[in-house]
Amino acid sequence: MTKAQSIKLVAAARNNDTVTLLGWSWDEGVVIPGCLGFSIKRTDVKTGVEENLVTYLPFEGQPDNKAWKPQPTTVWPIQRNSFLDFTGKRGSTYKYEIQAMGGQPGALVPIAGVVATTNEITLTTKVTDWCDIGFTRGVLSTQWLAHMIGLDKEGNPDFQKIIDALADYKNPNNPIRETLMANVPEMLMAPVNNVKANGGHVYSAIYELSASQLVDFFLANIQYFSMILGNTGADDKTNAAARAALHAISADVLDRIIGAWGIPHNKSQIEVDAKGVPYAVTTGSTNLTDTGMGCQSNMAIRIFNLIVAANYKDYWDRLKADASQQSLAFRRRNAQGYAPVKLADGTIIEQYFQPSMDDKTKPRGEVPLSPFLKRVKGIIEDAAKDGDSIIIGEVFYPGNPSVVQWFAEAWDSTPTNFMAMTVSTPDALRGVTAKRRKGRPPLFTIAQGREKDFADFVKEILKLPEAHAITHGKIIVVINKRTGNFYVIGGSDNLGAKASYGNDENAFIIIGNEAIAWWVFTNLFDINKHYLSRAAARSTKTVQQSSGWTGRLATTDAWQKSWTNGYKAREAKMIATGYWDGSGFVDPAGLKSVPVIFMPPRKPGAASTLPVKPAA
Repeated sequence: MTKAQSIKLVAAARNNDTVTLLGWSWDEGVVIPGCLGFSIKRTDVKTGVEENLVTYLPFEGQPDNKAWKPQPTTVWPIQRNSFLDFTGKRGSTYKYEIQAMGGQPGALVPIAGVVATTNEITLTTKVTDWCDIGFTRGVLSTQWLAHMIGLDKEGNPDFQKIIDALADYKNPNNPIRETLMANVPEMLMAPVNNVKANGGHVYSAIYELSASQLVDFFLANIQYFSMILGNTGADDKTNAAARAALHAISADVLDRIIGAWGIPHNKSQIEVDAKGVPYAVTTGSTNLTDTGMGCQSNMAIRIFNLIVAANYKDYWDRLKADASQQSLAFRRRNAQGYAPVKLADGTIIEQYFQPSMDDKTKPRGEVPLSPFLKRVKGIIEDAAKDGDSIIIGEVFYPGNPSVVQWFAEAWDSTPTNFMAMTVSTPDALRGVTAKRRKGRPPLFTIAQGREKDFADFVKEILKLPEAHAITHGKIIVVINKRTGNFYVIGGSDNLGAKASYGNDENAFIIIGNEAIAWWVFTNLFDINKHYLSRAAARSTKTVQQSSGWTGRLATTDAWQKSWTNGYKAREAKMIATGYWDGSGFVDPAGLKSVPVIFMPPRKPGAASTLPVKPAA
């Protein structure tokens, strides 16, 4: 038997603005004798304050924890080799100590020598000196939120507590709003706040505007911005109140009313200085609504670069001159594109704008792709060919053809890459086929929550009534440290062909920046694992029969068996080292691609299950 003292842990911390992803690894196939899990100690580097992280699962045979009270990981350890820490304070710098724990349940002791300390991380929106990125934490299907809101008088989840909390922006001590929205509201107000200080002006192109905080903010600062405000359907229900209020006080607002063929889907703000020189752009997937900031997973990004900002401003000027027509000249100039921008640190930024196809509607049959989608498809295909790439994404409902199909094709072509995509709705996977590989998670994960109580877990909510999007990001990340390939694809573009024909959209591709790639990866990994765990727990019966898991910690070191071999061990090593090793993963002869989901065919004349015009 391997002696515990001879085992060397390797650990790393990766983060974004609110979440830290920890991964630790040791020799594959090796069981740490007597290890009942790991404790995690977090140290605030600036203050020196140390604290043990907490968990909520007791050992088998211990009293239940239906009250969902935490215990430190020195009491209830982590029986896996990765962990997501959501409890750090924004602006703080931390390092983490991962310690193997032995002994007996109720009397754990550290295992000497089996310990590792991570690198330092800082929870901030500033990734580089030219780029800020923030993510919403609008995942409603959590145990924390389920316990926070409780049940209403009819015994159903009390949705109204969430709705009230999201609108309660004047209360700085509202934990629901603060947790779900994180740094994004401040990032979306930053452009106007910046130009108030420097004498500049903001030029924005907005699809949805109804969040009380942002509406009140714009109403109080009309002298600092010019806005192109799109419509949200024929009745413009979402924007009607804000539009009327802005016009009533003579704000510089241009109504961009697009016909039924598309939507004015931009979410961008360009800052210019006092001399009229563009210097920064804020964009991403976040609609300026309470649900966009608090009930969906979304990204906001601020890029400080004169050329990038000038290109966005040129697009804004053309939007204004287009008079809501999406004219052929407007489309063809978008298709022409802009030259890639190379920064001093070697990063390259590409920018794309839609619509860029001559037709306003996607044709039937074979669909020509826009320059942007051709580029995205090529990046995915080339990364897959490397065989040791990390390729991960999140989408809402991009349609067909889109990155969903290209992910499936890349997955089927090469079994050795790390690939995962989270989608908001089963409709996004209609007709999609992919290989199912034994011992590995599926390629696609659908957003879902816990549908029933299980052990100490309670039923969760997935979304507010009548809500559409859950995973609303339009994000693809490619990482390959061996080849030096790093791509981050994002913006408002839904990453499907329909948007290229009918929508106003903006998108960016950031190339060659490892820090930004891991920053965004952390968010995508977090979202994917969250919903993947809910998929696994969809049926108590299935969980118990397939894994024997009871919702409690194991009382022997046998728990390690499923974490020290194969895919799970490689995944932890990837987080800890930055490299993905898929060597040895092969498809058995004859493995065929099968439908990802079963979708009953629609009867002639039946209503579609797809949203007619989703708030994308």
